[in-house]
Amino acid sequence: MSLYGTGRREGIGSVLVLGAVVVIVLVAGSLQLFGSLANVAAASRDAIVPALGGTLFYRFLRAMRRSRYVSFLTAVAYALSPWLLTMALAPREQLAAALAPLALEAVTRCDRPSQRRSWLPWTGVCLALPFLPGVTTIGGLAMLLCASLFVRLVTCGDRSDATPPAWGIGAAVALGALAAASVIALDPLAPWLRTDQLGPLEVLHGHQAGSYGIDTAAVLRVPGPVLLFFALLGILRRQRHTAIGSWLAVATAGAVPAVLCMLVPADAFGFAFWHAIEQLPATAWWLTLLGVAVLAAAGLDDFLDLPLRRRTALPWLLALAVLMAPMIPFVSTAPDLEWPLTATLLLLAVLMPLWRRVGILQFKNLLAIAVVVLLTVPALQVLPVLVPPSLGAAPAGEVTRWVRVAMLHAADAPSWPYAGFAFVLLASGVWWLFAFWRRMPASNAPPKAKAAIVRKARPPQRS
Repeated sequence: MSLYGTGRREGIGSVLVLGAVVVIVLVAGSLQLFGSLANVAAASRDAIVPALGGTLFYRFLRAMRRSRYVSFLTAVAYALSPWLLTMALAPREQLAAALAPLALEAVTRCDRPSQRRSWLPWTGVCLALPFLPGVTTIGGLAMLLCASLFVRLVTCGDRSDATPPAWGIGAAVALGALAAASVIALDPLAPWLRTDQLGPLEVLHGHQAGSYGIDTAAVLRVPGPVLLFFALLGILRRQRHTAIGSWLAVATAGAVPAVLCMLVPADAFGFAFWHAIEQLPATAWWLTLLGVAVLAAAGLDDFLDLPLRRRTALPWLLALAVLMAPMIPFVSTAPDLEWPLTATLLLLAVLMPLWRRVGILQFKNLLAIAVVVLLTVPALQVLPVLVPPSLGAAPAGEVTRWVRVAMLHAADAPSWPYAGFAFVLLASGVWWLFAFWRRMPASNAPPKAKAAIVRKARPPQRS
């Protein structure tokens, strides 16, 4: 299977399967909504952004050295997250959430001395991609997160490389700032992406027909019970490959603006920034989804690698899941819609101990099927209530009109953003070529040195 291989072909297969899963779920939601195949093309078009987000998140987890199997399951959870699907009501923010993992991947790969020379020249372009939809809150949050990762890289990064990365990181940040300013000034996707405002209740209750106020069950749907289950498993096992405290802080920070918006009035203390920044309470949940997903991937990977390490963690987690699952309807304002949360926790509690009985390989197959099904049900609950305005066949001539509007928009844009972005591409390309030429002589020993080594070697050691 492509999920267990190690080559490039297996990785491409995993990405194709991931995209197919997202498209199938969106098409199923279209059939559930319209009852016919007339809108399959439109549903497939609406699946492009979630599928792109899942693909880039898969790459981000692979850059963090997570296994292909775990990266696939976590990327599917990211792409089919009810929060990400609900953000279709704010397409700029949804696209920013889909592109942000690429910026995080670039920063993560710069922490690897073997990959730094290849990725550092293009990091500036990757940092600017979350601003391709325009000025978005998620783009700003992604840049803050990348900046914190860069600070960590400069202060306590891997120093095994001969050249300190500080000057390169400064150049990459400068190119990223110029590229981001150019992209924001151009706003190339403005003809296709509208600007809408979302409140925190609209995001939390995307699966409900109306807004019922904030409740625990709605908050649990942001990362989803599957990711929460495996994140708790990793925390209880004290996983060794991820900074648990840092990613817990990221996940907690994502929920803070929405909670403050609900509890503290806008005129409290004279000024409340969480009310002043547009869409911050709704879009900051991306940090919660990101932090829990990273912890879940690390926790599941650690369990599948050494399931007998800290063997008491799994029984405690199963007991907690069985205890908390029946209580979810009592902390929800719409208990009849929260049965997928209860069923997911109970099914995972029954499924996890089976790894001893069926073997770890068969357990992986069984777990993959169960997780994909458990992630599909909440997504199908969101889609009929959400009804994205883009869902539906485009009228005749609509595509032609969009192209004409895009050309007029490009013609009205100032010229300096084009020059700035072209300069960033040229500088990044020259930087990458220079790094490539420097790496080539170091990778191959001179022929004379090889000949001297062979002459001085003992006869049995000659090749």
